[in-house]
Amino acid sequence: MKKAKAPIVIGLLTGALLLGWLGPAQAQAPGPYHGKGRPGGWGNGLMLGVPLHTLNLSPDQQAQVKSILSTYRASARPILQQLRQVQSGMGDRLLVPGQLQAADLQAQLQQISQLRTQLLQLSAQATLDVRNILSPDQLATAAQTKAKMKDLRSQMHQLMAPGTATQP
Repeated sequence: MKKAKAPIVIGLLTGALLLGWLGPAQAQAPGPYHGKGRPGGWGNGLMLGVPLHTLNLSPDQQAQVKSILSTYRASARPILQQLRQVQSGMGDRLLVPGQLQAADLQAQLQQISQLRTQLLQLSAQATLDVRNILSPDQLATAAQTKAKMKDLRSQMHQLMAPGTATQP
């Protein structure tokens, strides 16, 4: 009786691990910064790796960015819905009794990969579109800000790393 339960337990554990791996991806798909709302996507929600408000966008640039992001969201929405459906279907399939091999999931994994690629391409295009409306000075400011933010993250990591705290 114990031997009969082992494949089921292994299958359930494998399914739980796979769902844990796929779950966060559906919650946060790659994408440019939306300005308000939940952060996510590239650079923890930062377009071009820096907050856009630090670039002092003109009112015209702000309107263009708003339009670009609106178009991006409208294009990404159905892809995200499809991605969630495929991932949910695969999760359901992982919990069905019986034998399941990696090859049985290949079609769904390929579809997930294609949908994520589409989202990545949309995000890259939106980012390029925003980049193209920036002046050379704004791009230089973005590069400087990004370098400073990288340095700050490095310093924070060093401060938080075990064994690096100094004694008073």
